[in-house]
Amino acid sequence: MSRSIHSQAYAVCILFVLTVVNVCLVACASRGQTPVTESLGASNIRTVLVVPFNSATERYEIGATVRCSMCGAVFVAGPVIPGSKEYMTQELLTFLKAKTTYTLIPPGEGEGVRSKILSDSIRLSDRNLLLEMGRKLKVDAVLSGTIYRFRQRVGTGFSVDTPASVAFDLHLVRVADGHLMWVGHSDETQQPLSDNLFKLSRFVEGGGAWLTAEELARFALNRSMATFPVP
Repeated sequence: MSRSIHSQAYAVCILFVLTVVNVCLVACASRGQTPVTESLGASNIRTVLVVPFNSATERYEIGATVRCSMCGAVFVAGPVIPGSKEYMTQELLTFLKAKTTYTLIPPGEGEGVRSKILSDSIRLSDRNLLLEMGRKLKVDAVLSGTIYRFRQRVGTGFSVDTPASVAFDLHLVRVADGHLMWVGHSDETQQPLSDNLFKLSRFVEGGGAWLTAEELARFALNRSMATFPVP
C-alpha cells in the first residue's frame, strides 16, 4: 500500500513539474513570437516610398523556380500579362491611402532616382538599391513588390478552361538601418470546389464565380496587406 501511495505521490510531483515547465515554455515562446512589426515599432515611420511592382519574368524564364533575394520565399515564374504591374501598383496605393496614415511618395518620384543610381552602380543588391533610393529621397521606409505570375483566366465567370493564377511578394524596408520590417506574399491559383472543398470560403468571397486575374490579385493583395504595419 505504502509503495502505491509513494508511486502516486511521485506521479503527482512529476505532473506538477511538467506543468510548471510547460507554462514557462509557453510564456517564453509567446515572448519570442512577438510580430516583427510590433517589436520594431511602426511609430517611427512617417514617410514611405512606394516603388512600382516589377516583373520577375524580366529576369527569369517562365517555369523557372525563383527564390526572393530579400525574404527567401520561393515562387514558380509564370506569364505576366501586360498592364499587371501598373494595376498592382495602383491597387497597392489605393489600399495604403485608405488604410494607413503614412505620407506616401508616389512611384513616379522614385523612378528618376532609381535610374540615376543604376547608372552609377549596377552591382547593387535589390535591398541596397531600395535603401539608396530611400536615402536620396529622405524617406523613412521603402515598399516594393515583385510579380512572379499574373495569368489571365481562359473562359468566363461560369466556366473556365484555365483558371486565373497570381503570385507576388511585397517588402517594407526601413531606411535607417536596412531592416526588413514586413513581408507579404501570395501564390494563388483558383481551384474548383470539387478539387478542394477547403477553399469554399475563398470561392464564396470571390462571388462564387471564376475570377479574372485582376479580381484574384485584388483579393490576394487585400488579404496580404491585412498584416501591414501601421503607426
